[in-house]
Amino acid sequence: MALPGIVKKAVKPIYHFVHDTLFDTIDYNPLFPNKQGGKKIPRGHISAEHLANPQLDDQLSDNLVSAGIRVKDFYIEKVGYEAYMAAAKYPESYYGGGFDSSQNFVEKTLEHYVSTKFIDFMPETVFVDIAACTSPFSENIRSIYGVKTTYRQDLVFPKGVDNDRIGGYAHEIPLEDNSVDGITLHCSLEHFEGDSDTLFFQTAERILKPGGRVVVLPFYIADEYTIHLDPVFNLIKGHKPKVDPVAKLRYCNWYQYFSRHYDVNALQKRILEAAPGLDLTIYRVRNFKKVHPGSYLRFIGVFEKKRA
Repeated sequence: MALPGIVKKAVKPIYHFVHDTLFDTIDYNPLFPNKQGGKKIPRGHISAEHLANPQLDDQLSDNLVSAGIRVKDFYIEKVGYEAYMAAAKYPESYYGGGFDSSQNFVEKTLEHYVSTKFIDFMPETVFVDIAACTSPFSENIRSIYGVKTTYRQDLVFPKGVDNDRIGGYAHEIPLEDNSVDGITLHCSLEHFEGDSDTLFFQTAERILKPGGRVVVLPFYIADEYTIHLDPVFNLIKGHKPKVDPVAKLRYCNWYQYFSRHYDVNALQKRILEAAPGLDLTIYRVRNFKKVHPGSYLRFIGVFEKKRA
């Protein structure tokens, strides 16, 4: 049974205190392995290092191009974002509705807007938003562009298709082959554990129409293949994450199970080689900080199903 709101507010600071106190013991607490390959597991997100040092993204872009992966510059049109927001409808409860500066309302809505630059939304478009849960993005696509067929996929929904909801894992989408025009993932692909990322792109390759697209933003890539874990959160939740043994681990105090950042080799092996019918272009967003100082939309991955 769900706890009443007032109880949740009372319990939350206690939970955070316990969590944070345990996290501070990681270096010597036997509950948490603190070494990988004989070296101490580092702390913090690798993306923070890239945000602080754009030269790392310069080198990453060069490495991608050297591997035969297209990289193009992309600039967000602030006027376009403002026009989208004027037409869209977001509840105040959605990441604080823009009123709570500690939340990511602007980043999330900015990702939604940028998605519309890569999918040609028309009334006949068939669209799926992955890991959507309560996101209003698909409803906005319906109201702004007149799209008639949209789906929201999420693990929290009962398995199968029920009107506009698809339940189960993203790689279990039971839609017909060559039936979907566009798929979006907003801050979701990085949380796919084990082989769920590979399996999802194989499913996308199957259900997309030729020329259809998967748009991933942010597309989390870095100079080192990295998996981030919050070991305390996983312990409290009783969750054992599925970790790729070749990835470098990092511990983060951020109340999440798992987050993956690809390097060039992991991207090739886990996605491109597994779903060869998808053609990837990576867009490097050059002005995300100018649009909003709290934005972290460094890269966008656009996977297009090859035409016969």
